[in-house]
Amino acid sequence: MGNQAHRPALILVKHGQPAIVPDVPRSLWALSDEGRASASRLAGKLARFHPQFLFASPEPKAHDTAAAMGEVLNLAVRTDQDLAEHRADRNPFVSPAEIEALIERALRDPDHLVMGEEAGAVARARFATAMERVAAAGEGTKVVVAHGRIISLWLSAELGFDPVPFWRRLGFTSGAVLSEHDGTFEIIDA
Repeated sequence: MGNQAHRPALILVKHGQPAIVPDVPRSLWALSDEGRASASRLAGKLARFHPQFLFASPEPKAHDTAAAMGEVLNLAVRTDQDLAEHRADRNPFVSPAEIEALIERALRDPDHLVMGEEAGAVARARFATAMERVAAAGEGTKVVVAHGRIISLWLSAELGFDPVPFWRRLGFTSGAVLSEHDGTFEIIDA
C-alpha cells in the first residue's frame, strides 16, 4: 500500500471513543471529545486515498465520527440503518474482562445468540445488505464508519480469517484499508 496513488475501493472505520454512560443503551452513546479529535486525525491520514463516499451507522458515536471525518474530507455522510452494531443494548453492563469474553464467543460462534439481541450471523447478514448498497453507490473509494464487532463479523466472513485477532487490533478510530486486488488490508490508526 505504499503507492500513494492507490485508491482502495473500501475503507472500514471503527468509530471513535464514545462517552461511556452505563445507564444509557450502548447504541445511544455519544462520541467523546477525544473521539471527535481522533476522527479528524484519521480523516487526514485517509485523505491520500481520495475517498468519494462516506457512509455511517446511525448510532451517534459512529455517525458523529463520520461527520468529523466528513468535515476534513469534504464529504457528506450517508446514513444506513443496517450499518448499526451487532445489537446488544439489553446486555448487562459488566466488567471489561467479562464483555471481552462475551464478544470473543459471539464472534467465534455467530450462529448462536451469545450476547445481545441478535446472533452474529443475523447481524452480519444485515450488514452485508448495507454493504451491497454501499457498493452500488458509484465508482470511487468508499469509507464506511461502523462498529468493531459488526465490521469483524462481516470482513472475517468475506476474507476467511479469525475475527477475534482482527477485532482486538481494530481500535477506536482506526480503519481497515482494503486492497481491491488481492483481499488484503492495512490498518491505519488515528
